Amino acid sequence: MRLIVENRFALLGLVLIALTALFGVASATRTVGAAPGGAESPDTAPVQSSMRMCPPPQGDDRASQAAAFAVGPDGGSGGGELSAAENSADTPEVGEPAEAGQLWIADTGGSERHTVVSARGAAAAGLEVAQTTVGEDGAYATEVRCPRPGISTWFAAPGGTELEELRLLLANPDGDQATANVDVYIADGPVYSEETRGIAVDPHGGTEVELTDLVQGSRTAVVHVRTNSGRVAASLFADRGGTGQDWVPPTAEPAATHVIPAVPPGGGTKHLLVAAPGDSAVTAQVRLYTDEGRVEHKSLADLSVPPAAGAFLSLEGLLGDKAATAVVEADGPIVAGVATVRDDGDDTAYSAAAEPLQGPLDGRAVVPANPEGTSSRLVFTALEGPATAVVTPVAEDGSADGEAVRTEIGADRTATAELPAPDGAHAFTVRIQGDVPAYAGRVLTQESGGDTATSVQPLVPAPDEVALPAVEDSLTAIVE
Repeated sequence: MRLIVENRFALLGLVLIALTALFGVASATRTVGAAPGGAESPDTAPVQSSMRMCPPPQGDDRASQAAAFAVGPDGGSGGGELSAAENSADTPEVGEPAEAGQLWIADTGGSERHTVVSARGAAAAGLEVAQTTVGEDGAYATEVRCPRPGISTWFAAPGGTELEELRLLLANPDGDQATANVDVYIADGPVYSEETRGIAVDPHGGTEVELTDLVQGSRTAVVHVRTNSGRVAASLFADRGGTGQDWVPPTAEPAATHVIPAVPPGGGTKHLLVAAPGDSAVTAQVRLYTDEGRVEHKSLADLSVPPAAGAFLSLEGLLGDKAATAVVEADGPIVAGVATVRDDGDDTAYSAAAEPLQGPLDGRAVVPANPEGTSSRLVFTALEGPATAVVTPVAEDGSADGEAVRTEIGADRTATAELPAPDGAHAFTVRIQGDVPAYAGRVLTQESGGDTATSVQPLVPAPDEVALPAVEDSLTAIVE
């Protein structure tokens, strides 16, 4: 044996024999029917656990509620547990626990800390959680999708001298301290302050970061929250004073193409907000779609975005009173959103880029309950061919509450579905039929004394299963 080992050529031969045997075993034990590069269809695993964190309500003279609904595995009701508690060391409970298929609602009007909504088992499958706030005089309505704790969150936010306050709320659900940085990109480039660097968020604690002074003077601002340690749930609140206040929904991470659904109908000014967070300048092309098809205008071509900075494009006169979807394509990674301000400046709404609803895993979304006295409409867009959306109202006990609403979505067009308002608490499930991806958003409306308050949230997939990474016949896969 010593002679064999000392001979380097013999040693090389032993290594080759061992590798051949290893790959032979891998080939022999490969799943039947797998393609040479991996499995024909990836395996899936059920969603078994989920957490959301609803920020403390903002504004005066308000009534707030958090609402959650979990479809459950394969759409079946019952099982699992959904519960909520204040984000603190002693975790006082909020509301009553619920199961999959049951509507959960809790009064959060008096909350001064984040509300942690936790779901396990079947109650985590197809879960969505949102918090709505309505002024007691009906003067305004705001909605925030309660975010998951994470390590990176992007927002396309408004700026300008008319903005009275831009406030970032961070919460840490864990028992160890989290540390975060906040990057802000305005028209002149990146800006920061001592308050946006090394932000310590205590265990089961929260903090607020004022960004107003950093973004005033710029008509656009993109905000990136990233953690150095731990994880945080991030929510962004914009206040123009009076009733012109709303939450800014998180937008998709930097990419070359973004789709921004549910630019709300109605008058006022609508502005596209774009930033290029990288070190290179970017040129973007913008497409707008209404129920009549694509909107053509020379201003939508060749939008220049400086490196590590933002740009602003007015959509004035292009959409009229129509709901719309914006598509932004660039030659580099960008972040995008749309800000809407009504004619009198007393109502604002923010639309964000979102992923499509598509396929058996990601073709469904959930719309939690409307507050009493509000109404909802859904705005859909299909860009690769016609699609069909089926919206089903769900009663508090999980049973169907009325007939499903079918909406046909024409290719390269938007379609609007007015949601019925069943008696009592309710939620809606949204299912896209077929394989064509569709983009959607919910427009929440509160009317009082002739005034209309609007809030917008893109709809995101609410899967009950997630795809597992494919395993391939390669040395890398074997080592992993």
